[in-house]
Amino acid sequence: MKKLLPLVVFILAIFSSINLKAQIMEDFESSDSTLPAGWSRINNAGFIISADPDVNWTVRDSGQYAPGLSSALTQSHNSLRSVGISWWASIDTVSGATTISDCYLVTPSFVPQSNWKINFWATGGSTNYSDSLQIWLSVIDSTASSFTEYINTIAWPTGSTYGNWTEYTYDIPSFVYGLTTWVGFRYYQDCAVDGFFVYIDDVFIGDPTSISQIGNNVPDKFALYQNYPNPFNPTTTIKFDLAKSTNVSLIVYNTLGQEVARLFDGNQGPGSYEANLDASKLSSGTYFYRLTTDYYTETKKMLLVK
Repeated sequence: MKKLLPLVVFILAIFSSINLKAQIMEDFESSDSTLPAGWSRINNAGFIISADPDVNWTVRDSGQYAPGLSSALTQSHNSLRSVGISWWASIDTVSGATTISDCYLVTPSFVPQSNWKINFWATGGSTNYSDSLQIWLSVIDSTASSFTEYINTIAWPTGSTYGNWTEYTYDIPSFVYGLTTWVGFRYYQDCAVDGFFVYIDDVFIGDPTSISQIGNNVPDKFALYQNYPNPFNPTTTIKFDLAKSTNVSLIVYNTLGQEVARLFDGNQGPGSYEANLDASKLSSGTYFYRLTTDYYTETKKMLLVK
């Protein structure tokens, strides 16, 4: 019975602990009509927009009516909720004029390392209106003027299918490695002419380390194997089997349930795979690795000894 207690505590911590992980993974499912802890929004337009919280970046349920949507319902990529912004963020509540919106959705701070990427799903625009979304970085603070490192602009032209989600991935430039960093998703749109609604969902910022396939055989069941070597210092290999195509995440946690490494996060076909963990930056101790798929979930324990 005593041997089961650490595992029970660990599993409970994954689902209930405060998210103190270095990487960012946010599906917005735990927030409603607000933003997750550590996230913020900025109105940088120079005029007062509606005090209605649904106008600027806000987490909302899908299938609902929202400001600026007279004939379309709110959308999400996966599950119930996403974060989005309405073209009504361009309306000056003093003059009543519709002009250019300039609103930021800002992530919590993080310290990127080699091979880190920004990955998220987004959709915008409609049959009659174009839309856009800019991605910026700041290494100073989370205020609008500090977002000086431009990454890219996503443009949805007129004629876009409303609610057609697309996955976007951008490399984090090496010159910010090791620096406290913020991502700013900027809705800068002339809504006097265009602009409709932009949504973001399933944000991941971190190292999506690839996995290697072992052979060509298709396993008849899902499995997660004990890492080898174990105990290890500082590298070890984790093998697992996928019986069919599925979404896959392979994540390493400490005993507090905090994520310390994300070895893989994406869709993968059937087969046998292995992932290598380099724990050279981790402290000695017990860690847990968890394989999560659409059909199977398993957690195992490993020991790092330095």
